[in-house]
Amino acid sequence: MSRELDVLQEKIISQIAAERQREMAEAIAANRADAKRAEARMARETKSLAAMGIDLANLEALDREMTGEAASELLEMEARLDSQSQLLPGTGLSPNIEMGFVPEGAHVLMPAWTAAYSDQDLQAANTQATDLAAQTLIGGGGCKNYSNWAKGAGSGLAGTGVGKIQSWVEFGFWFKPSVSRFYSVRPLFRFRGYVIVKADDGFFTSKAARVTGSVWTNVHQYNWKGWNSTNVYNDGGDNINVNARRDIDRYTYNSYLLGGGDWAFIRCVIGLWAYARGSGSYAKNDFATGNANHLCVPHVYVV
Repeated sequence: MSRELDVLQEKIISQIAAERQREMAEAIAANRADAKRAEARMARETKSLAAMGIDLANLEALDREMTGEAASELLEMEARLDSQSQLLPGTGLSPNIEMGFVPEGAHVLMPAWTAAYSDQDLQAANTQATDLAAQTLIGGGGCKNYSNWAKGAGSGLAGTGVGKIQSWVEFGFWFKPSVSRFYSVRPLFRFRGYVIVKADDGFFTSKAARVTGSVWTNVHQYNWKGWNSTNVYNDGGDNINVNARRDIDRYTYNSYLLGGGDWAFIRCVIGLWAYARGSGSYAKNDFATGNANHLCVPHVYVV
């Protein structure tokens, strides 16, 4: 990279990091406040149930027995999916074949920077995400092993016992347009991994689990041009038992007005969200285990 690009990249990624730090701090504070409000609602509802002659303690004891049985099933799921993740999946086009479909005259860009962020609350034990340091990429590439998970607790009534986490894996690309006009920006987002979404709602419980995988694109030249986003997968419910691979290639189509002769930073983000409420509920996005699992934006082409 040239000295000019070094300076520009340092400025952009510092801005991105500050933005993410604000978002993460706000999310953690909001989650803690939500948990306190839920506990207060639960205390009021417990008194109401006791007045009706319903012993919530007995119901919770029965629920713990049932979720204990489900725990071994969850371990079996993870072991099976981890075993599958040791082999490369045979889905999707190879990069060389993909290049043969790139439109004539397109600029094919390789990633120059990558980083990961997560709003995991380190004071809580109900969520976890991979810890990845930011990295400048010299020769492209940049696939990242990344996962997150959330688990629930208790009955889930009144919104108690919630674990939720949002993570972002970022990829940055540089492009210098030759003339001022609208450009079509088309990143390839690649998912290789699996999800587990498990919840078993029952009598006097309120359990649920959900995972989503989303992609976002934005461009900075003089200012940020605006986000385009879409969900790639979305699995969830209050009675759900999904445990399957998500091997997905997704191009997205974006249009931005760029000025000729000045560098533009193309920002591609893969977002992973996991949510679980109530004991035995579990949500996991695993794009880290074994040789098969990873997240990539291997290239962006600009027309």
